[in-house]
Amino acid sequence: MPNGNIIITEISLNQRSLLIWAAVLILVILIYLGSFGFMEEIDFVEMIEGFPEPLVSGLGMSPEMFGDVNQYHGGLVMLYGLLLASIYAMMLAGGMISREVDLGTVEFIYTRPVTRTAIVISKALSFVVLITILWIAAYLVSVAIGIFWVAPGVFDPNAQFTAHLAGYLASLAAGGIAFALAPLFDRIQGTTSLAIALGFAFFILNGLAQMYGQLEFFNYLSIHYYADMAGAAAGEPFVAGMAVLPAVFIAGVVVSAILLNRREFPA
Repeated sequence: MPNGNIIITEISLNQRSLLIWAAVLILVILIYLGSFGFMEEIDFVEMIEGFPEPLVSGLGMSPEMFGDVNQYHGGLVMLYGLLLASIYAMMLAGGMISREVDLGTVEFIYTRPVTRTAIVISKALSFVVLITILWIAAYLVSVAIGIFWVAPGVFDPNAQFTAHLAGYLASLAAGGIAFALAPLFDRIQGTTSLAIALGFAFFILNGLAQMYGQLEFFNYLSIHYYADMAGAAAGEPFVAGMAVLPAVFIAGVVVSAILLNRREFPA
């Protein structure tokens, strides 16, 4: 059912954005993971003990994280890494659907013999390829920095693989949400704004749930909760949550196909 030409075209069209976002994500990893040794030297753990507890929890800066490089990377560095990756994922997925209407190519794309369902599936597969490349790059850079520079003999590539896998699945889920909502927009600018808003919303909801016990239910509205990269890096992955994330992606693609099949386009 997937169309190879559409998959190749989408990957080709989005190569540049992938390189840019991968470079930004790698830069974040380089700066923040590379700063772990500096955090130890200045005894940052003692410093944050004087901070208000809600602020420390909300920003993911628990003292335990600064005493373990694996928890530091999975729970703090990649917390912000997932923020960037989720925004990129939603911009990518949303743009794949809304671009045709925005550029006026919808009359050609969605009236061809290839079914709209096949088009959506093909775009979703190209999305998976691009996000996979992004997270492979993030993982390889993290392992290289951790093993050969920051914490030789301590940085655990196996635990970090699980943490990065959780982040990867969370990015897929974010993309699935964007796929589901994109047919409601006729402009790339609209899906881009949606991606930025949702990316920060997930991040903020996760922070609020950590800061205030009475708002813990906000966790269920954030992809960060289901990924639980800190737990994965500590050797305690949230398996049930990780299973939810690809289901959200698949459901989003299905909803996108249904909505596009119901839309009327000029023949």
